[in-house]
Amino acid sequence: MSLADDYIFLGGASSPANYTDFYDYYSSLKVVFVERLITRIADVTIPILEKIDVDYTLTGTVDPEVKQRWFPLGIRWGYEPVLDPAHTFISSMGRLKYLTPVYQALLDADRCDLATQWFDENKDFYHPMAVAKIQKLIAPCAQESDLFMQ
Repeated sequence: MSLADDYIFLGGASSPANYTDFYDYYSSLKVVFVERLITRIADVTIPILEKIDVDYTLTGTVDPEVKQRWFPLGIRWGYEPVLDPAHTFISSMGRLKYLTPVYQALLDADRCDLATQWFDENKDFYHPMAVAKIQKLIAPCAQESDLFMQ
C-alpha cells in the first residue's frame, strides 16, 4: 500500500500529502495499511510509528483488527505508548486470534516479564483452550516462575 510506503519514505519527518485518505478507509483497508508496515518492518522506525499515531491515533483505535496488528508492531519496536492499551486489550479479549500476536510480540521483544505477568493476571479470564495455547507459547519464559502452579 503506497500510503504506508510514503510514511516509511518520509521517515517520520512529515505526513504524506494524501494522508487524510486514511480517514475514509474501511477497517479492512486500515488493516492492509498496518500489514504493509509489518511487511516492511525492517524499514519502520519509532519516529515513523509516532507520526502515524499522531495522524491516526491507532494506539487508541477501537477496531480489534487494527489493534491485533498495531500493538504487536509497536511492541516489537519498543514503542512504549502501545503497552498499556495492549495490556487492556488482552485483558478484555479472550480470542486467540487477538491474544497470540500480542504475546508473541512480547516474546520477540524480550519482554518475557510482561508476557508472564499479563498471562498470570488473565489466565482465569481466558477460555481453557486459550490458556493452554498461551501457556505453551510463553513456557520458555515461565520456566522459573510459578506460572503453571494452579
